[in-house]
Amino acid sequence: MEIQKSKESKLLGRREVLVLFKEKAGSLTRRDAVKEVAQEMKVEEKRVGLISLYSEAGTRSLVGRFHVYDSEESMKRLHQDYLSVRLLTKEEREKLKQEKKKAEQPKAK
Repeated sequence: MEIQKSKESKLLGRREVLVLFKEKAGSLTRRDAVKEVAQEMKVEEKRVGLISLYSEAGTRSLVGRFHVYDSEESMKRLHQDYLSVRLLTKEEREKLKQEKKKAEQPKAK
């Protein structure tokens, strides 16, 4: 894992990071990528948000864009919910969908 670019955004309370994962195309999951970045930056996984993970043309390398937040509170406030849902397993996503559906149903009197 190699950090190619890191930019501090003090107004938003986060660091925008561009990471290169050499020879990891097809073998690295989104969750594993978040774990590696959290370990490298020495922060909790809860404060690392994955924006995109894509492979470079003609190579087996992956490029990842991450936001590393100063606090969990700022992550909850700024990080888009759909990006967090991408990290969930199929079962966790289904459970979240069912809970959301239950909450939307009008309550009987």
